[in-house]
Amino acid sequence: MKAVGILGATGAVGREFIAALENHPQFRVARLFASERSTGKRLREATRLDISSLPERVKDMVVEDVYAFGTEGLDLVCSALPSDTAKEVEPGYARRLPVISTSAAFRYEADVPVLITEVNAEHAPLLRQQKARGWQGWVAPQPNCTTVGLAVSLKPILDAFGIQRVVMTSYQAVSGGGYELIQRWQREREGLAGKLPPPYEQFIERPETTLEGNVIGYIDKEEPKVKAEALKILGTFRNGVVEPVRFDIDCFCARVPTLEGHLEAVFVETVKPCSPQDVMRAIAEFNARSQELYGSLPSSPRQAITVVDRVPQPRYDAELDGGMTTVVGRIEKSDLGPRWIKFFALSNNVKKGAAKGSLQVLEHLTSTGGYL
Repeated sequence: MKAVGILGATGAVGREFIAALENHPQFRVARLFASERSTGKRLREATRLDISSLPERVKDMVVEDVYAFGTEGLDLVCSALPSDTAKEVEPGYARRLPVISTSAAFRYEADVPVLITEVNAEHAPLLRQQKARGWQGWVAPQPNCTTVGLAVSLKPILDAFGIQRVVMTSYQAVSGGGYELIQRWQREREGLAGKLPPPYEQFIERPETTLEGNVIGYIDKEEPKVKAEALKILGTFRNGVVEPVRFDIDCFCARVPTLEGHLEAVFVETVKPCSPQDVMRAIAEFNARSQELYGSLPSSPRQAITVVDRVPQPRYDAELDGGMTTVVGRIEKSDLGPRWIKFFALSNNVKKGAAKGSLQVLEHLTSTGGYL
């Protein structure tokens, strides 16, 4: 069983890594790392999060300084660090060990694949090129959590019919903004006590951003990330490089007052004409292929994509298949033209879009050999 260190163990994604590793047949939590303010404290003392569901063994582990770059006794590390910190810290660990990460720090580097197991596992050989950096290990970042549901839902359409244009609007859960945003939303809910203030009658040029009872139509730096990552993930690994797929893509990303699950409205212009029934058949084939190739991995869902005959809802659907399936519904022809299809996609940003999705990648890399 491989020993795992958790970087950023006191944060929300760090907690998800620990929970996902509990009773895992291949990996176990061996060491915890966080910032200086947590160093020397037991996890139960160092975090403000509810960790009641975590094993007592891990609650009593002493948190170490992430900048000490301690790797003794470890086989790999899982990084849940903020991107600025990850840019400084992750190379220090990658010099000796593989690093699976949820941060954006290295997503856009030419020698770094952004892996979603069912979508682009064939990009994994790019990891070996990172030895040119002088690393014995590597860094493999997860995509932005918004990108995951989009890339998964587009993959069977791209393979079967080709894609010319994509337009997407996301409705993203508060948990995608991290622990501080969750706490802020909870304070707003408690302060309002179920009573929203009356609508404002005068125009406010720069209103205060509130979450409860509101929709925030902008998330800083989110839209460029989604567009760049989707094209890279759906691209082709050829001659030692990832060639991004070529189609036009644009999006809006909005924050909505739900806790977990990112919902997306997706419009796709295909190269070959297709009907909603054709899309569902392509998804069924994609599911069968994913099950054949990756179904034995401990974290894999029964279906990579679950098709429903309604609009997916975060409250009811985000935890399906352990939060690892992308839920697609309301697949319809669009009035934009004969080759336009539209649908809704829902992905669990905390599970598939973060810790459990990262573990699934690790499981695949372990099964193929030569990476861990």
